[in-house]
Amino acid sequence: MEIIASFNQYRFLPAGFFSYDAADEIINYDPLRLNHTTGKISLLHEISHCELGHFHYQHDLELLMMETEAWHYTRKLALKHGIDLDEDYIEECILSYNTWVEKRACCPRCNNFCIESDNKYHCFICNAAWRVSPEPQLQIRRRQIAG
Repeated sequence: MEIIASFNQYRFLPAGFFSYDAADEIINYDPLRLNHTTGKISLLHEISHCELGHFHYQHDLELLMMETEAWHYTRKLALKHGIDLDEDYIEECILSYNTWVEKRACCPRCNNFCIESDNKYHCFICNAAWRVSPEPQLQIRRRQIAG
C-alpha cells in the first residue's frame, strides 16, 4: 500500500485486476497480488498511464505505443520505489499487445498485415475491408465489410 499512498492524487479501487479507467480516472488494482513483484509492477504500470496522460486513443497502433511508453515509464517508477523489475513479465505484457494488434490487423482473407484507418482496416493486397471491436478486452472478431 506504500505505492498507493505515494500517489494520493489518484483514485484507487480494489478489484480483481489491474487497469486504468480513464473515463472515471480510477486505477483498479488487485490487492491480493500486491504482495508479489508482478503485482507491484502492474500497479506502477497503471499509474504510469495516469502520469503520462493516457486518456484516449483512436487507432490500435496508438494503444500499442501508449502501452510501450507506459512500460518504459514503469521502469523509472520501479527504480524510484525500489522495486525489482521482472523483465520477463514486462516483455510478456508488451508481447500480448503485439499479438492483439496482429490479430486485429491481419487481413481475414490473405493474412496481410494492414494499417487501421477511420476505425476500419483495408487490405491493399486483396482489397478486403473489415472492422474490429473498439473494446480492447473483447475477443477479437474481424467482420469483413467489403472486398
